[in-house]
Amino acid sequence: MKVEEFNRGHSLRFPGFSYGRLCKYVLQLPGVSFTRRRRFFWWSDSVGAQFTFGGHSFEIETDPWDGALWILPRGSGDHQDEFRKMREHFQKLGVNVECHTQPGVPPDDGLAAPSGDPGASGGPPSAS
Repeated sequence: MKVEEFNRGHSLRFPGFSYGRLCKYVLQLPGVSFTRRRRFFWWSDSVGAQFTFGGHSFEIETDPWDGALWILPRGSGDHQDEFRKMREHFQKLGVNVECHTQPGVPPDDGLAAPSGDPGASGGPPSAS
């Protein structure tokens, strides 16, 4: 399984992950507390949760295009440290983390974009 990180410290995308597995992995992070988490769903696009980590609020949302799950920050501010800790946590669990950056912006910690991907290849769901 793989995780895609878009624009370091802004979002994580989980294609192919189940909601239950993602919540289980997130809950294993020290200091995580879920503030809202539905356990049963009628439709896959109704999946969603909110949690706090490192003093910041995050949410799990479903991508309306392909059903992938996203971890997104709630509100503004710097979330680099929290996303780095999440990324390292998922890597320890054996999940491959790929970084996608904006064209011309190199990754900041040595994780290279996947081969053949010169820049961004999507982004988090927007609240439009």
